[in-house]
Amino acid sequence: MLKTSFTGISLAALVALAGPAFGQDYSQAPDLMAAVEAGTLAPVQDRLPAKPMVVTPMEEVGSYGGTWRSALKGTYDTGWIRRTVGYQPLVAYDYEWTEVVPNVAERFEVNDDATEFTFYLREGHKWSDGEPFTAEDLKFAVDVMSSPAYGGRKANGFEWSKMRGEVIDPLTFKLTLSDPNGLFLERMASVEGQFIVNAAKHYCGKYFPDVSPDANETAKAAGFDSWSQAIEQSCSFNFVDEERPLLFAWRQVTPYDGLNQLIEWERNPYFFKVDTEGQQLPYIDKVQMVQTENVEDIVLKVVNGEIDFSNRHFATVTNKPVIYDGQDGGGYSLKATTDARMNHAIFQLNLTHDDPEKRKLYNEKDFRAALSMAMDREEIIDVVFAGQGEPYQAAPRPSSQFYNETLAKQFTDYDPDAANALLDGLGLTERDGDGTRLGFDGEPIRIQLFSPSDQIEFNDIAQLIVEHWKEIGIDLDARNAERSLVYERIQNNTHDMHVWWGDGGLNDALLDPRYYFPFNLESAFAEKWAQYFMNDGSKLAEAPPTAVQTQMDLYIELIATADKAKQKELFDEILQIAAEQFYVMGTVLPADGYVVANAQLGNVPEGQVYTWMYPQPGPMETAQLFYKK
Repeated sequence: MLKTSFTGISLAALVALAGPAFGQDYSQAPDLMAAVEAGTLAPVQDRLPAKPMVVTPMEEVGSYGGTWRSALKGTYDTGWIRRTVGYQPLVAYDYEWTEVVPNVAERFEVNDDATEFTFYLREGHKWSDGEPFTAEDLKFAVDVMSSPAYGGRKANGFEWSKMRGEVIDPLTFKLTLSDPNGLFLERMASVEGQFIVNAAKHYCGKYFPDVSPDANETAKAAGFDSWSQAIEQSCSFNFVDEERPLLFAWRQVTPYDGLNQLIEWERNPYFFKVDTEGQQLPYIDKVQMVQTENVEDIVLKVVNGEIDFSNRHFATVTNKPVIYDGQDGGGYSLKATTDARMNHAIFQLNLTHDDPEKRKLYNEKDFRAALSMAMDREEIIDVVFAGQGEPYQAAPRPSSQFYNETLAKQFTDYDPDAANALLDGLGLTERDGDGTRLGFDGEPIRIQLFSPSDQIEFNDIAQLIVEHWKEIGIDLDARNAERSLVYERIQNNTHDMHVWWGDGGLNDALLDPRYYFPFNLESAFAEKWAQYFMNDGSKLAEAPPTAVQTQMDLYIELIATADKAKQKELFDEILQIAAEQFYVMGTVLPADGYVVANAQLGNVPEGQVYTWMYPQPGPMETAQLFYKK
């Protein structure tokens, strides 16, 4: 990746949150009070920080009790955990997704050129096991991720070689970046930024050689292959170790290890937040997540009233009629969500294909435009999405500050005659006996697509497109496959085409521009160019064409400034090049979604944004959910 010199611009210097107005007058859940009276738990004022974070309830102050039930799909559905009980980052997105605010950190400071980020912690803050949470824990997490010897998964979006953590004192931690990063706070507030507060040094240090020389042996004794795997699975991203101390509202009771069908959580007696009346949160006593193997099982649980608050996997247009009709019998209601995703399905031809003939064909813009114009998007909308949505490419949503009409609407009209004309113009006029066009090499043009089997709508859309493209002489071989196989092919660059959701429709476009230029491993249309941009030493990395390199340079410049107006100007340029290049093919702009909520559940948000980078429902503060009596 080419380096560019940057000039930093001022960022907001200080953000702080006011302390409680009621001094030390705190109360707690009845089950904790019993433990205090029995002498097995310290009084609430000794468990809370000196200045707890005060949460103003969305609707009303709640009451204690009850169990929140939801579901996990398969053995690796950690996304739902991270978005619900697990969203307690150092700094967080506010509910409206307009700014980054303190959370675990009591306050923070940023220097003018966005290279120094200082976080001030809460005096007396404790892990779920009662041990102090300090700046040493933050440095430990950064040191692990930055270690060249660490071979496990790392949080996406961070340049570890350019980051240094420093303990100023037990309650003050500074992160220094070698290059300015005007998006760093947004990264820290996203679902990926939680790595820094998930690894307690006093517990996880046993798995890190810099802390414990016997780390590898300790990891193997615990059932892991290496200390790196132990850190990844037990302390950073997964939830296989129920003994790990956490900062969440609920602490884990049952390991999510593929063996337990019911993953359980109980109230964390050391949780650092209270409501406006001084009641320690959370209101709800327990959380239960049932592990299922397919979406149909989850839908059945929803209709039977066994899901109290969720939209994970099942909240699709296809399932909405049966879920809507089951409200009275199931004792639940549907609450709207605002979808930040800009597309139901993005089809990505592999522009860096290892097969030179396929690469030559796929890199013809007119070929991609022809395929796009041969998609009958109105049929897709009617058949798959019950008439909801509109034809749309991979582009920020109309309500986004980054909306680019050309990028959003070009080649979306169903016009097979124009598509045929473009293909003829490329010289692809010959066909075989089945009517399939012959490529530049004289072989029939067959595009293989493996769509993840856990995303049913992708295959439904693909099967319609099979017939659409048949009309212009293109053979699409669309099949379902396990997600692991799909991504194995992408990572090895052996795929012809990939289909996935259109993330990056609102504010997340800046942080996840995967479809606007080759940005990360999800940029399946150009894995080799993305690897080049990521600069992680991959053998797949390949220098991109001039237009793509220009986009990469613009994004590097964008990161280097904290001026939001300048960021928008640069991103608009990136999007304009994306419009000119037309890398990928979109299908349908999603309509608003929904979340299912128990009819007795209070403080349920209405119209919350739904996307991955803003991890709905996390920023609404799930600890304030409660059951009305």
